[in-house]
Amino acid sequence: MSSSAENRLQEKIVDLEIRLTHQEDHILSLDKIVYEQDKLLCVLLEKVKQMDEKLKSSGENNILSADEESPPPHY
Repeated sequence: MSSSAENRLQEKIVDLEIRLTHQEDHILSLDKIVYEQDKLLCVLLEKVKQMDEKLKSSGENNILSADEESPPPHY
């Protein structure tokens, strides 16, 4: 193999190693983002469950029937 061919091959290897390092950094960054979003999603789901339970427990007592409801002010 000639010296210039070896240099080109070495440059390609270095370029691939650089690309691999950047990809690994991006994967780690995305992994952290996914982890944080998963934690947030769990918190939000728990809040929705709490709100649903609260609405179910208090909603039936606060809703008037159609006969008890007064007409809107524009009537």
